[in-house]
Amino acid sequence: MALPSQAEPWRKEKEEIIEETVQNKKINNNFEFPVDIDDVLFTLAYNPSIFKENISNLISKMVVIKELSHVNLLELSKILAAMGIKELNIFSIDKQLDKMSVIKKDNGCLITYSEMRQEDFITFLRFEKEKVDFLDYNKYSLYILRYGGFLDIKNLFSNINGYQSNIGRGGSQKAHILSPLDLRLSTYLLAMFNFDYKKLTYLNAFNDLSKDRYLSYMDRTCKHKTK
Repeated sequence: MALPSQAEPWRKEKEEIIEETVQNKKINNNFEFPVDIDDVLFTLAYNPSIFKENISNLISKMVVIKELSHVNLLELSKILAAMGIKELNIFSIDKQLDKMSVIKKDNGCLITYSEMRQEDFITFLRFEKEKVDFLDYNKYSLYILRYGGFLDIKNLFSNINGYQSNIGRGGSQKAHILSPLDLRLSTYLLAMFNFDYKKLTYLNAFNDLSKDRYLSYMDRTCKHKTK
């Protein structure tokens, strides 16, 4: 039996959801940033099980939040610190931005929140390894791609530190076991939503996503050929 609506104050009417998804994606003066169904939140990890010379292979784990939600950096920092996490980089990648901005907040966990245009982020990714090593900062990073899907992620990360890169979804012999990458994304999400498991479960758009959000071009082509 469903709980009464007053027990779920985070639920919104359909009309309100549609209107709020078009709001500005920039962080506000209260250090709150928005996420909604147009955005993809994801983490990445190096995949050592696949090797090709001069090609970096990575695995992604992503989630889409189906209703507009706001996350406060100071609260997030406090919760992450209580979980033993001392550092987090959040990259908000937005093709509609007019300029880049970086905000740092430390309420126990040092959070660096960077708003970047896609072209600026691509330039950042392609810096030489000696200048900015992707493998160093990535293990403490959460990415938010505004107005995108899995194919956009693959295109965005096609070159890292001057090397060709390929982003996959994973499929190793350990795919049925909880991975560090799964755990990292889940931990960040629980902290962002103040450990409200029921709310986070409701906001997870897993069962509502259209295929263009989570399939790559190759996936769709192969499926078409097998019909």
